[in-house]
Formats: sequence, structure tokens, C-alpha cells
Amino acid sequence: MVQAGRIVGDGLGARMRAARIERKVGLRQLAQQIGMSASSLSEFENGKSLPGAERLEALAKALGVELDLRPPEPTGPRFEDWRDFERLDLTPVFRAALDVFVEVGYHAATVRMIADRCGLSMAGVYYHVESKDALLTELLQSAMAELISRCVAADAEAESPDQRVANLVECVILFHTHRQASAVLASTELRSLDEPGRLMHLQLRRQVREIVQSAVEACRDAGRAGTVPATSTATAIVTMCVAVADWYQPGISPSPVEIAREYADLALAMVDARSTGAR
Repeated sequence: MVQAGRIVGDGLGARMRAARIERKVGLRQLAQQIGMSASSLSEFENGKSLPGAERLEALAKALGVELDLRPPEPTGPRFEDWRDFERLDLTPVFRAALDVFVEVGYHAATVRMIADRCGLSMAGVYYHVESKDALLTELLQSAMAELISRCVAADAEAESPDQRVANLVECVILFHTHRQASAVLASTELRSLDEPGRLMHLQLRRQVREIVQSAVEACRDAGRAGTVPATSTATAIVTMCVAVADWYQPGISPSPVEIAREYADLALAMVDARSTGAR
């Protein structure tokens, strides 16, 4: 049932369908009303696709309900200090899935491969999770939830705008080295998520960038004279930090702390960067 006239992001298609049935509106009738094919509307209601924001707003308006696309508050692994990373506490099924997805890729991975890796039958895997897609979605959402929680803690600990940027750079670097497998999975398999899961993941990524952007804007307000827009600067900072997961090799590359120190200097230089006006 739709509660208090509000449709939220979790299970959006099913909730929209419940609202349509409650209002006794036929599938074809609603599809025609908003200029959408009946098959596309059916796929959305069954969680197989996600229309764009304008189409979702049209659906909500036609059904007379309020639409809320805000993602739920992420919950990740608990930690005492944002700099400390213990081994990721995953169940055998999720640990095996993470390893197999990174080794062979999501599309090449099979549930049988995951079952063999963790010593279960295929039925045993399905007892714990409903599908391979659910495994990927949960792994990526859990990783992003942990990153966001650590970024919030790192940001709150800083005592100056410059320290906010430095802390956030260090936090993202530490995450992408200590949680390298999860980070690589997030960067390479986003395309493999179904549309609702992909939208959620992009929203969580945006939260990380917005935290960094807030720190960049604070630096500018405190007197740093960069003229490149804060959004572009924050995007560049996050992008260079995320890319560390692609080349970092434990025991061969510089330590995560050394990388973070160098990248913090680069980030603060980017905060000061001036636009050249070149096309």
C-alpha cells in the first residue's frame, strides 16, 4: 500500500502500481494518458526498467501522489576511526561473489562459480540471496555507504577548510586502496546494474562529490582564489582519487598514506586553479 500519499524510491515501480490499482486506473489507460507504451509501463511496475525523472513526475501527477526520489540513508560497516580499515566483514556468499566478480567480470560470473568458491550448492546460494544481480547491487550499495560514512566523519574532524579537503582526499584514497576490490567493482560494473540500482548508485556517488564540493567552496570563501567552478574542481578531485584503485599494488606502490599526502597537495592546488578561458 502507498502510505500517506507518498511514493518513495525503494520499490518505486511496485508502489506506483499499487497506487494505480488503488485508484482503479487501467495499465493501458495510464500509459496512454502520459504518452508511454503499455509495455514500458509494465516493465517499470515490475522493476525491470526506470523511466526518466520527467516521466516519473508525469506518472505521479496522473495518479495524484507525491513522488520522493531521495535515496534512503546509507548504512555501511561500523568503524571507530575513519582512517582504520579492518578486513571487510562479508558472509561467505558475498565474499565469494566479490572475488569472482572482480576476477572474471560480472557477466562472465555464474552462480555456480560463486557456489563452488564458498563451498555451497547453488540452492544454498539462492537460500541467502535471490539473484546474481542482488549480490552485485548489495555489494556496491554497501561499499558506497561505507565510503559516504567515512567521508562524513573525515569532514567533521577537520578544523579548517584546507584540512577538510586534505581529510576528504585521504579518506577517498584510503578507501580505494584498503577496499580496492569493492572500488574496482564499483568502477567497472556500474553498467551491469539494473536501472533502479544504477540510479541509486549514481545518487550515492553524487553525495561523495557534494561533500568534497562543500569543502572546496569553504576554501574559496576563506580566501583561496581559484576561479574554476567548485563543481568541476570537486569532480576532478574525486576522479583522480578514485582512479588510484586501478593502479595501486600493495607492497609495490607507495603506501596509501604517502599517496594521500601527495594527492592532498594536488587537490589544494586544484582549489587554487584559475580558469584560462581557453576553448
